[in-house]
Amino acid sequence: MRITLHQLRLAPLRLDCDEIFVCENPAVLRAAAARFGTHARPLVCTEGVPSAAAHQLLRYAVHARLRWRNDFDWAGLRLTAAALSRYPRAVPWRMTCEDYLRAAGSGPPLLGTRAESPWDPSLSEELTRVGRAVMEERLLDALLADLAPTQA
Repeated sequence: MRITLHQLRLAPLRLDCDEIFVCENPAVLRAAAARFGTHARPLVCTEGVPSAAAHQLLRYAVHARLRWRNDFDWAGLRLTAAALSRYPRAVPWRMTCEDYLRAAGSGPPLLGTRAESPWDPSLSEELTRVGRAVMEERLLDALLADLAPTQA
């Protein structure tokens, strides 16, 4: 469901879970909901640059590890680095050089100003060398595998 900042201010939430996955693209959220329904692991979709509402929601996840990912492009690297800096419990989610190289194939040309990937310096180097962006949808099978319900 979509949650607004106004809603969060009216009814603060308590996110009581150990781990929350964070994605950029609504296609990931839709696919997880379609495949797993309410049994999917916790997932927040920022729909690009995280809004004030997204940041407020994630502040309620006091004890959760945040598994964060974005597209493999310069903006995605910047957004991931910002999230890892902002949230001490955040870790990259399938945002390594190996993940990129497995999916790089024939993505669109990589445009814009280079960004660094402090969590995996070789990632930025390989984006520069390959020159292709990889959107989250290209990793959908792997992402859905991570979002599958855990066995109790």
